[in-house]
This record gives sequence, structure tokens and C-alpha cells, in this order.
Amino acid sequence: MLYSKAAEYAIRAMVYLSEQPPGELIQLKDVAEKENIPFHFLAKTMQILSRKGLVRSHRGPRGGFCLSRKPEEITLYDIVDPIDHIANYDEICILGIDVCSDEAACPLHDDWTKIRAQIRLTLEGKSLAQMVGKLEEKRRIVAEKGLQ
Repeated sequence: MLYSKAAEYAIRAMVYLSEQPPGELIQLKDVAEKENIPFHFLAKTMQILSRKGLVRSHRGPRGGFCLSRKPEEITLYDIVDPIDHIANYDEICILGIDVCSDEAACPLHDDWTKIRAQIRLTLEGKSLAQMVGKLEEKRRIVAEKGLQ
């Protein structure tokens, strides 16, 4: 896996919110239920996304969450980085070696540097709107072909 379970849950929750009418408040329990995500885990994840300005939260009986920006303006990187701190991946050796840099490289350093760059470009290049479009297409194909 390229990112944590929390980042996966964050992506799924944000895609779900993207599929709702703009500005409509969705209760966290509904997101957790529809996406099969543990409620308390999701609550902590959504707090992080709220602090980063990706979602707005409103308390109270009619409260909930909604996107704070258009789905076209939010990338997967915007979602995953606050959860998994991808920006710090450059400082982490894939082999767990304490000192690993361009000057003192581990055996996988050069390869891992290229892979990290490609992962980042991919996450930065995919918006929530693109994800929703691809998922709608996938659901249509699954329904047409009777796949499960």
C-alpha cells in the first residue's frame, strides 16, 4: 500500500462528499455507514481535513460536513499529505537506514527517488472531480456487465 488506511478513508470520504449536492451538509455517521469506515477513525480524519481547509464542519443536529472547495480544485495530494505527510517522504529511507541521501545512498535510493516523484505527480494530477467521473464510469460498466 502506498498510503495509510487513514488516507484511504479520507479519499473515500472526500469522494463521497464530492458526489453530494454542493454545500449540502452530510452527517459523519452517514459517510461512515455508506463508505464502511469506522466512525471514530473517520471523525479524527475529518478533523484533520477540516483544519487544512478541505471541508467545512457544522455542529448540531443539522450539522455535518461538506467540501469547502469545488471537487475540481482538490487533488488527491491535498487529501493524502495532511494525513500521511507525503512531503516528508524524501527524508525516509525505504530500507529504514538512518543516513540515506544523494551523497550516502542506500541500494534502492535512486529507484525510490523516482518512484516517490511519480507517486507525488500522480496524486497532484488527480482531482476529486476526476475520481468521481472514473467511479461513475466504473459503476456503469459493472452494472452493464453484471459484475460484482
